[in-house]
Amino acid sequence: MLRPPMTGLTLTVVPLVGKQKRAVVTTPTGSGVICMGSDGRCGEDAPVLLPRGWSVLSIDVAPGCIRLAMNDEPQDPFCIA
Repeated sequence: MLRPPMTGLTLTVVPLVGKQKRAVVTTPTGSGVICMGSDGRCGEDAPVLLPRGWSVLSIDVAPGCIRLAMNDEPQDPFCIA
């Protein structure tokens, strides 16, 4: 597990589900799956796990890395150790 610069987020796994890349995370508000997009939700009914202003730019399954942006500013990617 790895904690990125964003307070309270832990990345635990980066699976490929069908053709959709996902990342399993734990946040202060709960645990769940995030997908690429403006709020990281994987569907309209999925809970919002990322803090306001954060988005998922990319998910790289093979090395287990994700790249986030805060207020549209790309952050350094981080990977599962």
